[in-house]
This record gives sequence, structure tokens and C-alpha cells, in this order.
Amino acid sequence: MRKFYSKYIRLLLLALLLFACKSGMQQSSEKAETLTISTSMQVIDSRFDALPDPATSAIINNYKPTMDTLMGVVIGQAAQELTVELPESLLSNFTADALLRIAEQQRIAIDCSLYNFGGLRTSLPKGPVRLYEMFLIYSFDNDLVVITIEGKYIRELGDFFARTQPQPMGNVELVIAGKQLKSMRIKGKEVEDKQLYRVITNDFVASGGDDMKVLTNALVIERPGILVRDAMIAYIQSLTAKGKQVDAKLNERVKYE
Repeated sequence: MRKFYSKYIRLLLLALLLFACKSGMQQSSEKAETLTISTSMQVIDSRFDALPDPATSAIINNYKPTMDTLMGVVIGQAAQELTVELPESLLSNFTADALLRIAEQQRIAIDCSLYNFGGLRTSLPKGPVRLYEMFLIYSFDNDLVVITIEGKYIRELGDFFARTQPQPMGNVELVIAGKQLKSMRIKGKEVEDKQLYRVITNDFVASGGDDMKVLTNALVIERPGILVRDAMIAYIQSLTAKGKQVDAKLNERVKYE
């Protein structure tokens, strides 16, 4: 009798388990069948200015005078408008070269600099350079980083640029024929596969952002603990202190044959 009850109990537990699984599967199936996901895109433009939200406007108006004062501080003068254009532009060259100078100021040994066009959100107008422009251009809170990486990966990055589009670089020259990388020089010398190079960039790029995944092969990543935007502000202020303007030129860092 005891064996009978033991067997009966085991069968009962098995039946309950199967029922629970079946019930759960039915519920999951029913939820999956009734679940509907829809998306839409809402364009936010000047049409919304005609109907401002009173509560939101009150919050903005409360802080706007103070923010306008803070963001209106002039830190330098731009000799000309620095635009953002592919494959090489005044603002991208200025940013890449500024990273080289910033490394010097921080006494960080580097071979070249690298940035991304996606991190330059707008052009820099000619005339007074305010903090406002710095927050517009370098709007992301990206950190400066220095990576040490083998030359073979630098060349892979050059191959990627040849197939897609080059990104802002300092101390680097690219020669591209068709969609093939013909030459890649750092400080005037052809990149060598086994040599180690130190590159100053931002943490987004160093982590493989904008499909630059090859950079995740870096052997060393150093973090000085400085925001790109703060470093750029300090650099422009250093130019102003020396009586220099914010300026750049195009010098065929990327050549197409």
C-alpha cells in the first residue's frame, strides 16, 4: 500500500508539473499573439514654438538668464568659419591638431591623433568663440584616452577608411586609390605592422564607436581623466593667452588617386 501511494504521489506531481508547463506555454503563446508593438517618428521643429507648454517654459525661463551669462563667456576668436565636411575640413583638422597640442601640454607622448566626424556636431562661426559653441560642437561628455596599439591594426583602420570614409586625424597621411589603401604614414613614415603606436582619441572611438572596432585590439588604454570639451576649452584659452586665433587649414591629409 505504501508503494502504491508513493507511486500515486509521483504520478500526481508529474501531472501537475506538465499541466503547469502547458499552462505557462499557453499563456506565453497567448501573450505573444496579442502583443502589438508600433512605432512612429515625431519631427520636433519650429511648428511647436507656436504652442509652448507653460510649465516647461516656466522652468526654462527660470534658468535661461543664468545659463546665457555662463555660456556667453568668450574664450577666443575664430579667424574664419571652421566648417565640417568630408573627407577633410577645417574644424576636423583643427580638432585633430588640437589633440596633438593638448597631449604636449599634458606631457603625454603620442604618435598621432584620431577623432570622429560624428563627434563634431556643428561648425564654428567666425568671430568670438563662446563656451556656447564648445558645448554645441563637442556636445558629448566623452573622455580623452590614449591607446597603445600595433601598427597592423592601424593599417586595418586605414583599410576601413579607404572602403568607407576617413575620420579626422593628426600626424597621419592617407593615400587612397579607388577603395584601396595605397599608403598610410604617421609622422611622415609608413606604418609598420609590428611597431607600437600611441594614439590620442576619445573613449567612444577607442571602444570601437562608429564601426572602428579594430581599435578594441589596443594593448594599453590610458585615461587622463579629462573631458574632450574641457580640454578643447583650455586649449583655445591657451591660444588666446598667446594672442593667437582659432584657425586651421586644409593640407591634403587624405589624398585620392
